[in-house]
Amino acid sequence: MKITDIEYHPLRLTVAGDSTIGTDEDPSLQHQASAQSMAAQRYKAPETGVVRIFTDGGYQGIGDGATLPHYLGHGIGSMADWMRRFRRLLVGADPLNIANIHRLMDSVTDRNPPGCRPAQAAIDMAIYDLAGKAHGCPVYDLLGGAYRTRFYLQTQMHGHTPEQLLGVCNHYIEQGYKALKIKIGGQIRRDGCLSKQAVDADLAKVTAAASHLADNIQIDVDANQTLASPKTTINFFESVIRTAHHPNMSVEQPLHHLDIAGHGFVRRSLPLPIILDESVTSPVAMMQIVRLEAADRIVLKPNRVGGLWQARKIIAICDANGIGVSLDTMPFTELGNTMLCHLAATIPTSYPLDAEGHTFFKGSPFRGGLDIHGGQAHLSNAPGFGVEIDEQKLKAMTVSTEDATNAE
Repeated sequence: MKITDIEYHPLRLTVAGDSTIGTDEDPSLQHQASAQSMAAQRYKAPETGVVRIFTDGGYQGIGDGATLPHYLGHGIGSMADWMRRFRRLLVGADPLNIANIHRLMDSVTDRNPPGCRPAQAAIDMAIYDLAGKAHGCPVYDLLGGAYRTRFYLQTQMHGHTPEQLLGVCNHYIEQGYKALKIKIGGQIRRDGCLSKQAVDADLAKVTAAASHLADNIQIDVDANQTLASPKTTINFFESVIRTAHHPNMSVEQPLHHLDIAGHGFVRRSLPLPIILDESVTSPVAMMQIVRLEAADRIVLKPNRVGGLWQARKIIAICDANGIGVSLDTMPFTELGNTMLCHLAATIPTSYPLDAEGHTFFKGSPFRGGLDIHGGQAHLSNAPGFGVEIDEQKLKAMTVSTEDATNAE
């Protein structure tokens, strides 16, 4: 079987409402919104697209090519450029030889520039989907088999006052969610760590969650690299501990993603588990995290590291070194979150999974995939990812590269 063509369809995703209500974009709006309305509005639409790989054997694989320019450093234009480069190499290749597919992609990425990783991940996703369909098995079987096909869910809390934050937390706990990610640092990013008002606002949110949420709820406090230095981080969380200790709280990525040694210092100094997210860019980076003893758990985003092929290497390193692995809702579509569930199924230690980002957007070109209810995500045993394309919706949602880049 040979690849005959690869298509990339940039999509326009639409947020289901006013995306500024639940974020730091306009803090004044936070005081006007109910907890339930903020729970439903937290994301801006990513720049994303559908990858379709066609073969002479009649099988087709689909992948999700999502990127966030402010987060991953490139947009839909560079994604389309990388797709053209990969297409020239991959047409004619055997899609079932996944190792060779990655060898061919690596041959044009030179010294591993990070900008190519989401494009590689989209191809990787489509290849695994195609291979699962060809072999008549779910992708998790291609990855070695499933420990589980049901997953408790985690979700994210952005930019709320303490009272509203607790309202949103309770909203999700009542739905059965077992883990909450509390975002801090938005005001600190704007005003700096020397702003007592900014620091106190985040302290109030974290201590409110630690004081009021049950011990069986996992709380990950995600600073998104905003706390400037190891000692600033230590002072912040020592203040939290003095005010309200929560036995199931962890600290996520307080420092710059390259400051792995600093995270190691924080880990040795605080009695709280340390999670690294933005630092996890490749298996090589993961080995540096291990050597510097910088993390108790990581957040793994397959589209940041190049797809399932590289993600499995990182998981193996973590498994061998007693480091936990969480997965995050990126890409933000049913297909992308179904892919995350297939990967999560293969991880020995189960943490709640963030796989519901697609619910914050209107419309979708996909049918099938994961099923979410009762605070859990469920996977079927359908071949590949068990996701199909709605051709009419795909046509209606596809835009030009320029239009996708300029979309609000």
